[in-house]
Amino acid sequence: MDQSSLTIDEFGPLPVRRPASAAELGEVVRAAAAEGQGVYPVGGRTTLDVGVPPTRPGVAVDTTALDQVVDYPARDMTITVGAGIAVARLREVLAREGQWLPVDVPDPDRATLGGAVALNKSGPRRLGYGTLRDYVIGIKFVTDEGKEVSAGGRVVKNVAGYDLMKLQTGAVGTLGVVTQLTLKVRPKPEASALVTFGCDARHVPEVLDLLHASASRPVAVELLNPLAWAAAGGTPGPKPAWVVAAGFEGKAATVDWQMNTLLGELKAAPVRDAAEVRGPEADRLWRGLAGLQRRPESRWVWKAGVPPGRVAEVATALHPQLVQAHAQNGIVWVHAADGFEPDGPTDSRLTWLEQRVTAAGGNTVMTRCPAGWKKSLRVWGRPTADRDLMRQVKRALDPGDVFNPGRLFG
Repeated sequence: MDQSSLTIDEFGPLPVRRPASAAELGEVVRAAAAEGQGVYPVGGRTTLDVGVPPTRPGVAVDTTALDQVVDYPARDMTITVGAGIAVARLREVLAREGQWLPVDVPDPDRATLGGAVALNKSGPRRLGYGTLRDYVIGIKFVTDEGKEVSAGGRVVKNVAGYDLMKLQTGAVGTLGVVTQLTLKVRPKPEASALVTFGCDARHVPEVLDLLHASASRPVAVELLNPLAWAAAGGTPGPKPAWVVAAGFEGKAATVDWQMNTLLGELKAAPVRDAAEVRGPEADRLWRGLAGLQRRPESRWVWKAGVPPGRVAEVATALHPQLVQAHAQNGIVWVHAADGFEPDGPTDSRLTWLEQRVTAAGGNTVMTRCPAGWKKSLRVWGRPTADRDLMRQVKRALDPGDVFNPGRLFG
């Protein structure tokens, strides 16, 4: 096993172990647990800034050696792979059979599938295809006793046992180290394109209502202010305008019909510069929209979940920052490169942002901020009714708090 070290939110250094098998991983976990240490799973290290700082010394476990394609019965539309496989490599394997996993994961060349599952990653295509939680049908993971256990299977319809796949998806690596995943996949769409257009802030609610009622069925509806549109690689537009990008995927004839339908509906709407984006330009824009949530220049990244009907109200109120919304999913991303500083009006601004979202019936998560601020911020948002249930699950599956101690609950 390779050894090096890393820090997580200025905590460390933590020695890194890179086990080549589940058996080696089990040895690492047993040794750490016996010494009262924590185990911190890492993959491509693209999201180490997500969560609360660690609370216990321990070891970081690099899963990238667990990257094998274990089984791929393409006709069954399922694939079993090691959790350390890079998302980009998984896409390449699936593409050879004309298939894909339609979930947006930023920085796919580095991000591992296991890490994406741990955070239940999603992006613009969430509207049409769902999240990783909808695609994981089998799982293997190492428990706090160093044993590898499995749940689910290799068939899409499997109802045996507890649904540990859904418990592990989005658990932030706090319930075990995932070693292997079985996914259901889909045929790769024949065509992929977008309709983009601009509108003024006062017309955003009306335009989003139009899209909701449209006869077309986009797989993504993105709302971006000019800063976000430029950061995603969009073509320059009028500065006062918000930009909406509606994405369509499927058979070529179906995509053509849907785009023409939407363009026809927009003729009487308060929008401007409606355009079709196809081919390589569409591929580039999809990548830009999907990767924006992990924008390197943003020192602060804040995710709000609100009822979809309140997205326009919340997004336009936050306009001075970089704002991207998955509009029909109720998700609003807010970025800031600076301005939230310890000696500035940070507390009042963050409180205002949180209050704005709370008033709209939502909640917030801080997915990136300076480590020093995490001691005073509610990184995972306002406590909700399910928080106690989550703690009970953690105590049941990891009573010694071995995995990622502190990272989820602080």
